Amino acid sequence: MEIACPACGKTNDLKTAAACARCGCELGRLAETLSAAANHLLSAINALRGGKWDEALRHSQRSWFLRHSSQAAQLAALASIATGDTQAFLRWRQRATSGAATPAQKNRPSHAK
Repeated sequence: MEIACPACGKTNDLKTAAACARCGCELGRLAETLSAAANHLLSAINALRGGKWDEALRHSQRSWFLRHSSQAAQLAALASIATGDTQAFLRWRQRATSGAATPAQKNRPSHAK
């Protein structure tokens, strides 16, 4: 898996190193966070497919809080509208369509922004 260093922005391959090749920043926790966000996305997708709207919303929100991705916001928007919460749908849709992040920000967990 490739990951952008949150300190310097260098793209690193986690298969060969657990620290940034440029600045030495430890990347293991970031990789774990991104993996957890991806797992919550997958759980949200499966819950949506199964008609479990509240569960889908919980998983997509958890993914969003770990990594502000447009995919997590899109899934949260879908789950919100499925539960009948129009206001939440509008908030999540705004998050899904708001400005693109820089490559380094795309891999950062939300608390590091």
